[in-house]
Amino acid sequence: MVFGLLLGGKEFNERFKEKLPAPIPLEFFAVVMGTGISAGFNLKESYNVDVVGTLPLGLLPPANPDTSLFHLVYVDAIAIAIVGFSVTISMAKTLANKHGYQVDGNQELIALGLCNSIGSLFQTFSISCSLSRSLVQEGTGGKTQLAGCLASLMILLVILATGFLFESLPQAVLSAIVIVNLKGMFMQFADLPFFWRTSKIELTIWLTTFVSSLFLGLDYGLITAVIIALLTVIYRTQSPSYKVLGQLPDTDVYIDIDAYEEVKEIPGIKIFQINAPIYYANSDLYSSALKRKTGVNPALIMGARRKAMKKYAKEVGNANVANATVVKVDAEVDGEDATKPEEENDEVKYPPIVIKSTFPEELQRFMPPGENIHTVILDFTQVNFIDSVGVKTLAG
Repeated sequence: MVFGLLLGGKEFNERFKEKLPAPIPLEFFAVVMGTGISAGFNLKESYNVDVVGTLPLGLLPPANPDTSLFHLVYVDAIAIAIVGFSVTISMAKTLANKHGYQVDGNQELIALGLCNSIGSLFQTFSISCSLSRSLVQEGTGGKTQLAGCLASLMILLVILATGFLFESLPQAVLSAIVIVNLKGMFMQFADLPFFWRTSKIELTIWLTTFVSSLFLGLDYGLITAVIIALLTVIYRTQSPSYKVLGQLPDTDVYIDIDAYEEVKEIPGIKIFQINAPIYYANSDLYSSALKRKTGVNPALIMGARRKAMKKYAKEVGNANVANATVVKVDAEVDGEDATKPEEENDEVKYPPIVIKSTFPEELQRFMPPGENIHTVILDFTQVNFIDSVGVKTLAG
């Protein structure tokens, strides 16, 4: 009954929020009425209803933590710290996206560290974000730090003075309040069709996190989710999208030539694009894709170039030909031997190596049939970083 009333009241607040001066505090009324009915009809004794029970008053005196227990709890402490921070930042980002503000993860981490450092002196539980209380506060209209201060003062008042008043509160009422305010979380199941259409990898992460947290617990579920997320990152970087870009007619826009029939390549130019970083795990895949998509094999072309230069050097007998520059000009310029060294300021300068053909046969054999490609442009606009292995791959 409490669940139905709270759910209906939430819908009422949402539908008439523009007409109401403030949301109706349904949770407060539920707690007061539940406590009053339970105490008045003695539900615990008469019907064995689970209630909150005895709430000890006051705070424990400050004391130094028992360091002799550190070696027994450090593993669990690390897991609790990771889970606590993850839950906190996740809830903060969820509410930030809903209400349009930014969250600083470093600031949240410092706040948690300070709270737990001070709280440990008073033997408190580890401090983190409460999913239920955060959603309850957000659901009742609390949006500023003042709402958090008021909630803290109420909890302090219960701890120090009025805790006995809530001893008769049925736990079912608290459960109903939590479940109703978790409605937004349950509504995230409606995102599954969207993930299926847009990114099956994100759908896999979502389902894996949910199932592992449900059956293994929140700590192991979170660890499993982190491992799966890292594996998907490796998979994505090893399976990037490779594209050859062409120009959209009468524009300066370059897009995938396989996407639209109107896109045309610039004659003699190949524009190759990758949408992932180039590093040790995918550098070989990048090299293979470059050769496959453009039809150009730089290693074979460079080998043919070196072979042609050596052959020509042998023919002209030029000792410095290996360090000269290859240019595509005729073998003779104005009837004079173009390979004749020039003297200037008592220094002998050798002219560029002359390839007699405009495009040597040794190089043409390694180009795509029917194409005369003179330039390959590597588009790195979507490349986040390149490591040393990636640099060597590009250089080779």
